[in-house]
Amino acid sequence: MVLKKLDGNNRQRKTAVQRFKNRVPMPAMMDKKKQDVLVIDAALKALYNDGDKVIRSLNDEILKPNHINIPEKDSGRIWDIMVNTGLVNPVIGFGNSGKLSLTNEGYQLMTQFGSYSAFLDEKNRQVQGQNMMFPQFIIEQQQAGGEEKEGKEEEGGEKAVGRKDEK
Repeated sequence: MVLKKLDGNNRQRKTAVQRFKNRVPMPAMMDKKKQDVLVIDAALKALYNDGDKVIRSLNDEILKPNHINIPEKDSGRIWDIMVNTGLVNPVIGFGNSGKLSLTNEGYQLMTQFGSYSAFLDEKNRQVQGQNMMFPQFIIEQQQAGGEEKEGKEEEGGEKAVGRKDEK
């Protein structure tokens, strides 16, 4: 251990002990899904915010300037996720290896939600049943002496009719 090596010098030992006492605990590691969302957010923001430059290299112009260090395997996996969702297109041509451009769907997502994480949050809210609008249907029974309308009536005299709010 480090402190055993510092037995002879008392001053160095005290400073080393103080450093160990003052250390800030490391933050908890995020799971892969959250890391992927953060990287995709950074990529989409970089492609969307630079309107004059619509083609960017994933590694050189998106990940490195944002100080995102991920292994090559994870970079390829994130590349596949972004391309398969239809938010970005890979640029094809000589010298364009590893470059991306934003698709129309990607522009719409960024314009509407501002980020990929905000889009996922809204999608999760809708799945949980919040902010969902369901049409209301009312079943009305026709009276026996009522006028017949055009079209065929269902058996039993019941018809499913949607309610319209008239102003």
